[in-house]
Amino acid sequence: MSPTPARESGAALRSLALWLAALVALTPFSLDTYLPAIPAMATALGSEVARVQHSVSSFLLGFAMGQLAGGPLSDRWGRRTVGTIGLAIYLASTLLILFVTDTAQLIALRLLQAFGGGFATVICAAIVRDLYSGRAAARVISTISTMMLVAPLVAPVIGSVLLAAGGWQSIFVFLLGYGAAMLMLVRRLLPETVSRFTRARRSLEPRRRLLANYLQVLGNRRALGFLGAQAFVSGSMFIYITTAPFVFMEYFGVPAGRFPLLFGSSVVGLICMVQVNIRLLNFFEPRRILLAGISLQLLACGLLLLGTLTGGRELSVWLVPLVLAMSSIGITAPNAAACYLEFFPRISGSANAFYGASLFVGGGVLGGIVNGMHTGTLVPIAGTMFGCAVAALLMALLVARARTPIEVQPAVAGRFAAG
Repeated sequence: MSPTPARESGAALRSLALWLAALVALTPFSLDTYLPAIPAMATALGSEVARVQHSVSSFLLGFAMGQLAGGPLSDRWGRRTVGTIGLAIYLASTLLILFVTDTAQLIALRLLQAFGGGFATVICAAIVRDLYSGRAAARVISTISTMMLVAPLVAPVIGSVLLAAGGWQSIFVFLLGYGAAMLMLVRRLLPETVSRFTRARRSLEPRRRLLANYLQVLGNRRALGFLGAQAFVSGSMFIYITTAPFVFMEYFGVPAGRFPLLFGSSVVGLICMVQVNIRLLNFFEPRRILLAGISLQLLACGLLLLGTLTGGRELSVWLVPLVLAMSSIGITAPNAAACYLEFFPRISGSANAFYGASLFVGGGVLGGIVNGMHTGTLVPIAGTMFGCAVAALLMALLVARARTPIEVQPAVAGRFAAG
């Protein structure tokens, strides 16, 4: 049997985390690099900017669909096979986007592109769960989070440079190259963590088993409690992302040139908290750290709401607790994912797909609700974020302090096949 993760070198762990982070970063690169080009694309396609922005919504929908489809299939066919198929779909649709002539084609191809991306990236957390458990899983996820958080910081800058240098098509040429590099990574560097025997056995199972995997996830109330807690925590982040342009540029009158700096301050805070979390895992269980992280976000959102209700227009009164609230996600996200995945050692692909899609869809819905409550003030934003933090803490308290411990399965690093 191969060495257990506890005996693996730190270099091997960091290498795997780097490879998985690069694959996961396919999503923020695909979404954020082309945002600066939307007005130029609208002009080139003879459409309105609002119409082209529908391609953002179609991308979010396609990504969730790809995760839901790819997760159970990766348990059945293997991680590498599903990653390869997803990236093939991604590359084909990205190539076709270079030749679109109207907005309808763009929206449809972005949906297909995101489906392929979600299909491919869903294997990442499943690979982590196949190889690690408990603190080790949370530590690897934290390392991945640190690396991949750089992508949203640099993606808009890359998009702006490419747009100025070669037009909007050059952005998709870049994505085409990145996708090709990820295909090589999946085929040559990532381990296949579902053995040939397991794949052969699962291939004989009836196809309705794929649906049964999701029903198994839905039937585990405690696991759904961890998912629900993180969904509300992530909901605050989606609310922030959705409303940030209004908050900074319209309400506080921040110049457009300073907006990326203020927006990125939360990402920097997030990266710092992920590093704190890695060190906390040396002393505490993931579920205890999760409770602390949610409590920190509740405090920050409470200060945010209090500062908003006082009616002041000082940017620092809003920015400081906002950065703290967003930074706390660096503590909650890795630990919530690790606790949730502990319940599903045999269907980690399906479980991770449901987890990712739920966060994406739930956060998007919350962001849309807050947009519909727009009053020209910050009260609906701060109030909803505070409500999300309260709901997250209540859900976490119900599941994290339950007397029945989480079943910790032995790590199975020696289980993956060489081919």
